[in-house]
Parts: sequence; structure tokens; C-alpha cells
Amino acid sequence: MFESIKNKIEESNKDSSPKNMSFDFKLMFVYHISMMVLFGLRPINNAKDQMLFALMLSIVLVLISIVHKLKSKWSWPGLSILSIPAALFNFLLLYVLFAVAAYAMNPSITPPELQLDSMLLLLKDAWPVILNAISIPVFTPWYLAGIGIVAFNILTSLKLVSLKKTEFEAQCKNS
Repeated sequence: MFESIKNKIEESNKDSSPKNMSFDFKLMFVYHISMMVLFGLRPINNAKDQMLFALMLSIVLVLISIVHKLKSKWSWPGLSILSIPAALFNFLLLYVLFAVAAYAMNPSITPPELQLDSMLLLLKDAWPVILNAISIPVFTPWYLAGIGIVAFNILTSLKLVSLKKTEFEAQCKNS
């Protein structure tokens, strides 16, 4: 009994090894590490320039990913039943996370009471607070890193990127 559990754990760990990380997942790490450098070292100390840097980096990484997919003769596996709800959930989770962080990063702004009947109003009222927080150069890279992670999760939900190299290779016509 314990031997079969041990074998399952070893197989799961082998499948999740860094060697089995997809190219797209590695590109996401390049983006995320770049945002952490912006956050920690602040080589760019202007929120608009940080956002422009993140946008340009994203475009370059997406183009690299597209070229890699074309070279590998990748074909999109299509959506599953849960793809769209999972993508929408990730987007909503990002907004809620950003709202909570924005209120925490702005101690001078009192967060509204959390009540179920005023949830839509709360979401609407949080937007200017989020925009204010994201425009502070010290916090901008943190928000940009969060956007990158959630964007990758949404693309994974839509099966436009994969986490594992073996999963990607199974979607390629070269395999």
C-alpha cells in the first residue's frame, strides 16, 4: 500500500520537475523576475515608464512565444467547459486582490464596509483607489507582476499556453 503511494508521489514530482517546465512558463518567469528587479532595485522610478517597460517586455515575450509555437507546429487544443469561467474567475480574483492591496497601501483611504448587497458598489468604488495605488512608482511593479501572473493564468485557462513541456509537446505536430 505504502509503496504505491510512494510511487505516485515520485511520478508526480518527476512530472513537475523544472526540466518539464514549458517554454511559455519560462518566459513568464522572465517577465516576473523583471518586475521584481523593478520593484527591488527601481532602475526606472516613474510609474508610466515602468508600465511602458512592462508593456514592451510583454510584447517581446509574446512574439518570442508565437515564434516558438510556429516553429514547433503547435496547434491549439481548444476550450474545455471550464475554460471561460476559470478565465473570468482569474480576472475577478485579480481585481479583488488589487482592490484589497490598494486600500492597504493607502492608509489615508478608509475601505468601505463589506456587505453582500453593496458588492457591486464596492467593486466600482475600488477602481479609483486601485488607479491611485498603481500610479505610485514604489507599488507599480508589484501590480505589474500581479497582472503578469494572472494574465498567464488566464492564458493557461484558455489553453493558449501550458505549464508543462510534455503538455506543450503533445499539442505539437512534430511530436
